Parts: sequence; structure tokens; C-alpha cells
Amino acid sequence: MGRMKWQWGEHAEEFHPERWLNEDDVFQQGSSFKFTAFQASPRICLGKEFAYRQMKIFSAILTTSFIFKLSDEQKAGNYKVMLTLHSDGGLHVRPSR
Repeated sequence: MGRMKWQWGEHAEEFHPERWLNEDDVFQQGSSFKFTAFQASPRICLGKEFAYRQMKIFSAILTTSFIFKLSDEQKAGNYKVMLTLHSDGGLHVRPSR
């Protein structure tokens, strides 16, 4: 569901963080029902907040410590649709300091 056009619009497969900003460029929480991995309502996943916090910490550490470039910048990235979304053939990157 993370890349479905009916859910996210015509540019569903593109990274647009401004989707979560309001007209004043302030983060606005989206509907919990859009993120099915954690569910919503009273039966929400107990580990959701921990997972989000862990993701933010590791993303901040990695992006401030390394520069990531695709190993083959000419190769098109394709997705493999499964229960969870995979990169077809993997996403090979080269980190450098």
C-alpha cells in the first residue's frame, strides 16, 4: 500500500517528504490507517513508537556519517511486489565518509 496511486497520488513511487507538511511547512501527522504494517485503532502495534524512534536514530547516524551512492547509477531501480516491498535484485550502494 505504500506505493499505491489511489492512496498517495500520481507520484506514489517518488520520494516526496513534503507530503507530510502543511501549508506552513510544519509536519502534520497522517492517518494511522495508511500504514498497515502497524495497524490502527485500539489494536495498534505496541512496538510502533519504538520502531519509529529506532529508525530515526539510525537514519540520522548513517546520513551524517556517510555519503551513499548507487553502485551502478545507470541501472534502473525496480520493485518486486510481495507482502512487503522489495527492490528487485537488491539496492546496491557504496557508502563513503
